[in-house]
Amino acid sequence: MSVIYQIGLITKDNLQADTLRHYLMEQLVQDIALICNVDDFTSFAWSPSALLLVDQEYLRQAQDARWHEEVLRLCPQARVVLLNAPEDVAADMLLPWPSLSGLFFRHAPLSQLVLGTRKVLAGEMWLPRQVMGELLEYYRSARPRKAQTDSLIDLTIREQEIMRCLMTGASNSEIASSLFVSEHTIKSHLYNVFKKINVRNRLQAVRWAKENLDSAMWH
Repeated sequence: MSVIYQIGLITKDNLQADTLRHYLMEQLVQDIALICNVDDFTSFAWSPSALLLVDQEYLRQAQDARWHEEVLRLCPQARVVLLNAPEDVAADMLLPWPSLSGLFFRHAPLSQLVLGTRKVLAGEMWLPRQVMGELLEYYRSARPRKAQTDSLIDLTIREQEIMRCLMTGASNSEIASSLFVSEHTIKSHLYNVFKKINVRNRLQAVRWAKENLDSAMWH
């Protein structure tokens, strides 16, 4: 039996948006709500596991600060996938979305959008390598904070190795290959680590690692 997800598409109300919505509904076999203004968004009862497909270009044009406020207020744990992002997207454009799980550039093919969204629904992330590079550069340049000893003690040596790989933007399969274990083992370790440090996705895990783990660990 297929899992039913709550999915919202936040974008401008036009024929193109409606066409995209119906295409994704057909490909993902999921119902998708078209959300075109903040008032519509606040009228929904969003679940913690909801997925929000957010048109970055639409939000830029709308210039309505309430979008971020209401998303974080009503569904702070919902996974966010940004659509129509510029090719030169900077880290500071992504940081307002703490549950960012995916990003697609403006001219990304529909087939890639479908594949990436399926990955996100399955609990993975879909971030282009250059975006991960931007984020890692941002975190490296941020002021280091004092390590939390208790957090370090909670992580095993293997989990610390995996976190080191995670900081490079490596995928699960790449981490598995570098550590000579199965991809399933990596997923299991990441699940345990995410629970220990109380994060929901890889981006939050990278942020946590930069803020809490001894900087010597990354050299």
